[in-house]
Amino acid sequence: VELKSGILNIFLRTGVVFTQVDLWLGLSYCDGKWNEVTVNKEGSVISATMNELREQALEPRVQQLKVNSPVYVGGIPPDIQSFYRELGLEQGFGGCMKDVKFTRGAVVNLASVSSSAVRVNLDGCLSTDSAVNCRGNDSILVYRGKEQSVYESALQPFTEYLYRVVALNEGGSVSSVWTHVRTRESVPQNVPTPSRVHSINGYSIEVTWDKPAGVIGVIEKYILKAYEADGPTVPITSAELTDAGMLTGVLRGLHPFTNYAVTLTACTLAGCTESLHALNISTPQEAPEDVQSPTAISFPTFLLMSWSPPKTPNGIITQYTLYMNGIPIYSGNGTKYVVK
Repeated sequence: VELKSGILNIFLRTGVVFTQVDLWLGLSYCDGKWNEVTVNKEGSVISATMNELREQALEPRVQQLKVNSPVYVGGIPPDIQSFYRELGLEQGFGGCMKDVKFTRGAVVNLASVSSSAVRVNLDGCLSTDSAVNCRGNDSILVYRGKEQSVYESALQPFTEYLYRVVALNEGGSVSSVWTHVRTRESVPQNVPTPSRVHSINGYSIEVTWDKPAGVIGVIEKYILKAYEADGPTVPITSAELTDAGMLTGVLRGLHPFTNYAVTLTACTLAGCTESLHALNISTPQEAPEDVQSPTAISFPTFLLMSWSPPKTPNGIITQYTLYMNGIPIYSGNGTKYVVK
């Protein structure tokens, strides 16, 4: 469990299965007040909660967690860090802890149950009267003047910033409390081409893709589009998928025995971006539709029967069968037949 850059990270490894849960907190915990953190594992669901914020991950392959080693709180000794390099462990925790609980047990008194402590004050926390700020003095002056509004540019998209106002007169200056605001996300960049496409039938396909890398913000939806190969630039059909956690979708409304180019579009609230390249697929053949009735030219002793190909062949026609009074009298790939 790590708190880094405004994100509470939970790393869980059982056997060969590695699970990670990332709970975005921003700077909501930088207020000098107590924050309650809960890490929970119930079956295949691993969840992280801080105050009113919650995030979870589902990993069906995760195994039962049995703790048979020491539990390290606030950091781990340097001599065993090399065994957990994949966790990317950072510097130990800086701050204060209280009311630590494991499972459904009672509150643990860390001072009495600890077997060792390094750079830890077990006598109690700092006085609550003192102003504790978990950020350094890295603020910059945005504006100085008498106006009551200001426009600041050149900020990073989907990033949280802290602001405060200092009011000054001849009697002195007073600062407001810090308030945090977030810039909007940006339009997605570098949307990948679908990684896999396979036909369900002649009318629908299943498309799989990878999550776009480097998206600054929250993906609101994906859009799948199918274009006829060497056809118009307007898609024949499309599908909107609002569950951004799914990386597989079905595209319907296609025509059998047709070549298509399939693209992926990712959207944030700022806009949408379509993949630069497409993945090609050919839909399979299906049974013909709109088969035309035969026509006849009459002669005294015979009929010349003819028929046109189906309006929607849905593939290559390999055989016609002509019936007379319910009995087949012709089979072949021709479109004419003389009934004597």
